Amino acid sequence: MQVIVDANAGPCSGVKRALRLIEAQLAQDEEILALGSIIHNKAEMERLAGMGLTTIDQAVVEEGGLDRLRDKKVFVRSHGIGKKLDQQVRDTALAVCDGTCPNVRAIQKTIERYHQRGYQILIVGTPGHAEVVGLSGHCDDQAIVIQSPEEVAALPFAEKRLLVAQTTVARNKFLAIQEKILQIAPHTLVQDTTCRQVSNRHANMRNFAASVDVLLLVGGKNSSNTRVLFEIAKQRNPRTFWIEAATDIERDWLIADSIGITGSASTPLWQLQKIKEYVESIT
Repeated sequence: MQVIVDANAGPCSGVKRALRLIEAQLAQDEEILALGSIIHNKAEMERLAGMGLTTIDQAVVEEGGLDRLRDKKVFVRSHGIGKKLDQQVRDTALAVCDGTCPNVRAIQKTIERYHQRGYQILIVGTPGHAEVVGLSGHCDDQAIVIQSPEEVAALPFAEKRLLVAQTTVARNKFLAIQEKILQIAPHTLVQDTTCRQVSNRHANMRNFAASVDVLLLVGGKNSSNTRVLFEIAKQRNPRTFWIEAATDIERDWLIADSIGITGSASTPLWQLQKIKEYVESIT
């Protein structure tokens, strides 16, 4: 039996950058407070907590908990935050380390620029997702979030529109919504801000899922990226199982000639290797 770790797996560049930044900060300071979970992966967050990282729910801060940041060193995760909250955090905290993904930062600036010019801001994404909340925070929380082409007909009228995407949205979904919007508002300014690393990951996942008998997808249950990858993999390989840790694995799943192990943009390579070692030890 072969146990194969997906060669294309591992965190995206934005998450890798955030992890490098927070690890460097933790090496210098005893404690840092993160605004929300840096990575949607329980094992990785436990590792960082062991290094001195504490986490506060971003919603708690936004709903009157700013004082809890006072005299603290605060880390902004790769999802980014809104303009108003960013200023409040900088005015309150002792110091701020900004781990916002450069791609997300670029979208924030684009949204802010076109909002100031009177454009209606449309975001293809998931309502309530941390990145989407942050993006909307750069247009006074007035962005309209769209999840499907069927929602386009209900959009309020606007003379000028800007369409962007949450970086982790599937590109085919963005293109389907773009097509629908351009049918009713052909002058809409469109910027395809889907992350190419994510798009390539989707294609690679289809191929890898089809190449093995059983696929173990490692990722947090609260990770939207993992959910999308699971749906993609499951379509290609019905014997795809979504796990967070080795303890989730059932032996009956492993009756196969080849077992693939992969992860989402939130899954570190060290965890995939540990899953591989565990599978090999029980088969």
